[in-house]
Amino acid sequence: MNTLLKSVPLGDWKIYLKANYISSYADYLSKPFVDASFEYNKALTGQAVQKPRGEVMTSAVDNYLGYALGQLYVKLYFPESAKARMLELVNNLQKAFSNRIDQLNWMSDSTKQKAREKLFAITKKIGYPDKWRDYSHVTIVRNKYFENVVSAAANNFQYKLAKLGKPVDKTEWFTTPSTVTAYNNPYANEIVFPAGILQSPYFDNNADDALNYGGIGMVIGHELTHTFDDQGAQFDKDGNVKNWWTPKDYEKFKAITQQVIDLYNKFTVLDSIHVKGALTVGENTADISGVAVALDAFKMTEQGQDTTRIGGFTPIQRFFFSVARIWRVKMKDEYLRYWVNNDPHSPPMWRVNGPLMNTPAFYSAFNVKPGEMMYLDNDKQIKIW
Repeated sequence: MNTLLKSVPLGDWKIYLKANYISSYADYLSKPFVDASFEYNKALTGQAVQKPRGEVMTSAVDNYLGYALGQLYVKLYFPESAKARMLELVNNLQKAFSNRIDQLNWMSDSTKQKAREKLFAITKKIGYPDKWRDYSHVTIVRNKYFENVVSAAANNFQYKLAKLGKPVDKTEWFTTPSTVTAYNNPYANEIVFPAGILQSPYFDNNADDALNYGGIGMVIGHELTHTFDDQGAQFDKDGNVKNWWTPKDYEKFKAITQQVIDLYNKFTVLDSIHVKGALTVGENTADISGVAVALDAFKMTEQGQDTTRIGGFTPIQRFFFSVARIWRVKMKDEYLRYWVNNDPHSPPMWRVNGPLMNTPAFYSAFNVKPGEMMYLDNDKQIKIW
């Protein structure tokens, strides 16, 4: 216990711990607690109304029994054919990324070799884990919601304790299959795409390649790039913190990421509020390269080499529409202010406009001219990977 904690009277700490415990479980208690918790969050985020009961219950099941829910979810919404197509997408983006590494003019051959080794050592987890969690020790009783939550939380705690002293389980997932997310885990050199995000508008097993490469393809490229962003670049192919760069190459890399910081610092969110370039540099780097890699991979497909229009738009235009479509989000100003100050991702608008401003094919696809909002001079467009 540090000096500050020692200075607090024991009685006060008991009160603090009780208050913290109640706060943690407020959303699972009676209405007065739920309402108080909501009012606090409302002040932070501007959320106007509480979530409907059905959404609250679904989130609770996902949080505490997520892999049981996940088994049901994938049976309904993620067939084997979708998993196979998604794997093909990931493999094609991996090839495209390797080609881009070969073409880098700022990286030495020795570092390129290490980068390719790391790229092809990535573990790809798609849809759902190979083995499912056991929830047989959780007690669920009708009309005892709080007790059910406590039982599930206790089971999760015991699950974590059971890992002590054992080898790392490299098959473990850190998100549930029904969650709409994707992540890169540098400690294991792995990228993970749950079935939850492998739905429209990100991915549609029945859609054409333009939509899938612009949607989930951008996300795949984003997660691949995290392997080499300002943080991921510090890990080797085995997930160890190890310097695999030449000093000169790493200095060049940092200089380019500084360009990303400087550019995003200029983007206005609200009035005089700007994107925080340093806070978001890793995610912005991944967004810029993610679109570039996805586009290169799309051009490897039959449709990507064609000019046949659908709905009056070329395949390349539809690719860019899909990039924009996955970031269609509405936020209240209060939440947007909170986001800018706390989230390492840029606001959704700039997750589209920022990368596309740095993508030459976007200019030709939509005839973007000097003086227009989305125009950057060629010498100011950033190419990292």
